[in-house]
Amino acid sequence: MRCEPVTSLWNPNIFMGVPFLANSQVGFFYPFNWPLWALLETPYAVSASILIHLVIAGLGTYLFARRVLDLSPVAALLAAMLFSLGGYLTAQVEHINQLQGLAWLPWLFVAAQPVVGNSGTAISRSVDQDLFIRWRDLCPAIAGRAHAVRLYKRRGAFVMVAGASHLRPLKPGIRMASRGVAGCCCGVAVLLAAVQLLPTLELTGQSARQGGLSTAEVLSFSWHPLLITRSLLPGYGQSLFTEYVAFLPLTALVLAMIGAWRWRERPQILGLLVLVIAGLILAMGRFTPVYWLLANLPGFDLFRVPARWLVLYALGAALLAGLGWDTVMNSLSSDSRARLRQPVLWGVLLIAALMIWGFAAGLLDGIIPTGAEAPFERPGNLTVIGWLVELVLLGGLLFLALRSEPRGRRGAGIGLPLLAGIVLWFSSRTLPYNNLTTPEAYFDIRPPAARLMALTDCLVPGEACPTPPDRFLSLSDIFFDPGDQAEIDSIYSDQLDADARYDYTVAVKQKEIIAPNLPMVYGLYAVDGFDGGVLPLATYSEVMQLVLPDGETTSDGRLREYLDAVPEARWLDLFNTRYLITDKVRDTWRQGVFFDRQFPVTLTGGETASVGFVPSFSANAVWLLAAANAPDIQVETISGEQWSLTPELLEAPDLYRIQFPETDQPATLTLTCPPGVESCGLDALTLVDTADSAFQTVIPGPFRQIYSGDVKIYEYLDVAPRAWIVHDWLWQPDVAASVLTMQDGEFDPHRTAVLAGEGAGYPDPPGSDGNSYVSVTSHSAEQVDLTVSTEQVGLVVLADANYPGWQAILDGQPVPIQQTDGLFRGVFVPAGEHSLTFRYESSPFHIGLLLTVVVLAAGVLVWILAYWRSRQSQDNYL
Repeated sequence: MRCEPVTSLWNPNIFMGVPFLANSQVGFFYPFNWPLWALLETPYAVSASILIHLVIAGLGTYLFARRVLDLSPVAALLAAMLFSLGGYLTAQVEHINQLQGLAWLPWLFVAAQPVVGNSGTAISRSVDQDLFIRWRDLCPAIAGRAHAVRLYKRRGAFVMVAGASHLRPLKPGIRMASRGVAGCCCGVAVLLAAVQLLPTLELTGQSARQGGLSTAEVLSFSWHPLLITRSLLPGYGQSLFTEYVAFLPLTALVLAMIGAWRWRERPQILGLLVLVIAGLILAMGRFTPVYWLLANLPGFDLFRVPARWLVLYALGAALLAGLGWDTVMNSLSSDSRARLRQPVLWGVLLIAALMIWGFAAGLLDGIIPTGAEAPFERPGNLTVIGWLVELVLLGGLLFLALRSEPRGRRGAGIGLPLLAGIVLWFSSRTLPYNNLTTPEAYFDIRPPAARLMALTDCLVPGEACPTPPDRFLSLSDIFFDPGDQAEIDSIYSDQLDADARYDYTVAVKQKEIIAPNLPMVYGLYAVDGFDGGVLPLATYSEVMQLVLPDGETTSDGRLREYLDAVPEARWLDLFNTRYLITDKVRDTWRQGVFFDRQFPVTLTGGETASVGFVPSFSANAVWLLAAANAPDIQVETISGEQWSLTPELLEAPDLYRIQFPETDQPATLTLTCPPGVESCGLDALTLVDTADSAFQTVIPGPFRQIYSGDVKIYEYLDVAPRAWIVHDWLWQPDVAASVLTMQDGEFDPHRTAVLAGEGAGYPDPPGSDGNSYVSVTSHSAEQVDLTVSTEQVGLVVLADANYPGWQAILDGQPVPIQQTDGLFRGVFVPAGEHSLTFRYESSPFHIGLLLTVVVLAAGVLVWILAYWRSRQSQDNYL
């Protein structure tokens, strides 16, 4: 079975509907993704993208080192290796979209250099044959080709020329011109990216982050001071939460100190020092007063994880290390070599301080404890040995490199990058990218997904196939054991190490509960999803307050980790939730009988509850788990017998048994709390045939179990359709007020709708329902067709997320869509028979696409004209 990903403008599979291409994290319009998507399956495409972007990061760093810092090829290669293969960037490879963006950071600095100027090196080689450079050279920030641009007058016209050399510094006038050209480049870049930028800007305005995150969220995952040593120094056999990883070899740190020592000689070094210091300070987040101020500023308040500012440190330190290597190799005189003793000493002292802090910080762990994601851990023996070995080798190589003999200097000089590379190799063994698991972690389809896919595709005989497919909701974390773990171990024990098998097991558990965004792969429809960027929508986050425990919020959209019980039936109806996926962590065995404890029931005196689905099973008893008073049970059998039975305690404190008068197959089961009893509680009940010790679990309420394996899948038997009509509604000023109104215990979303807005000019509720129905005749990602019949004016509600761009067409005429029940779409319809269509048309996407195509076409035209003019110039010259 081949799984096809979502490829439309609208994504109906997660969050009950969200714009797909507008989410910039998808990276659909990123050109480097296209050949990978076209040629490779997903796991291999991700691996290829990681490798490609590590190379891009290395090339950009090399270019910066060579053209801006004027480093030697070996020093530039050292800087490129330290940034692209250093701890920070390689720790981020699982965040593929972040890696793709971070890889271009050095190129951005190269592109900015001609604008800000460079007193040490000019990048201005002339290419007289070119009248105009190609568009990718004109916009280096987009394509990564970073060249300075200067203007000169030739044959009465100003001509742009790009290239690189080591000539004189740019004159102020030329620099101003280059800044103007750079501004033009930025404008062209924005227009070129308009197909992504405009839809994303629209989505940003609808996002849960539209008003900024709370200060606590902005400061979450700040780089902890107690973790400085483990973050910055290489570790051997010890792992750390990847957001805090930014280690470099000790060799690189000493070389960086040597490079930084020359800050008075070269202005660029001061810029690199600012980069390093700013990265370290900003990464501290909540541990520095600076970020408390920034956290409330527009822009800063949209992002979490301050630790990611460590990328500035990683790049700056790598470049300083390259500069330090050149300094060592170019120190020919005895005086210049003597001057290096001080930075070397300070570098060693810095490393020693970090080593000591790695142990001393443990004394403060009880005062400012680290988070659960990265508990404090002292450096292990293997790590300390690795540090000492590297320091000894580093001292020997520096001693040889600073000798006067050229041959020994060259050999030791090459040894320094080799030592750094070896350290990176061994210290990165614990990073995720070095613990690959089998591709089957993606390709294998687990039974729960196969079951729901079969129901969605109408492949299960006797099962109805609704249009559109109903949604599911996972209520499970991944703290359960796969039942086939022994089989997994036997299959992969000789192929994968323990860490790789662990990762495969985690993937298996994620697929068992079909999380976090696997519905997009399998073509299923989920109530929640996962993003953590511009999604989920603000309206989604507001409405989820209906089902989340008091005080809980989920900024990334996940519900399963916060839900401790099945939501109320009215919310399952509102969200069109037919299937529930849960684990078996709360279930239990008692005296050889299994009890499903997913649906506990509490009844007051005189109250009743029925079992919605009674399986075909002959029994002579029913066993109950009841923490409080066990309820009575009324049984009606398929043979017509009716019994009213009272439980007896079988095993203290909570196991009860109700013996049937005879063995028979129950047709209905009704739970009753006797009058006069304050309350009765039921955790679980199971039909038992004591003659052969067989049993069958029974689910209280309108549910039936349709799958049981590592997890369970329940069907909600009373699920409401995706679209319905109501004849009673009320208005609230906004979504927040709507949700507050819906929290009233008497609110029924299938009888009353809450609309956000003023309500002026719209019909009043008719006061009675009359005969009415709504049916969905066809459903696709970007269009839903409905048939409506009503005897009175009504409001048709479609339980799909409302969003700008959705249009409603009633009997061929456009009508407004109302924001209904916080998140969904509603349309007023008059009495009669109607056809109603919801269609998604994204104006920002179409406008952006037009701008992008125009700019691309103009760029191609400019390139053709430049090529033609250059050929003419060559002919005239000859």
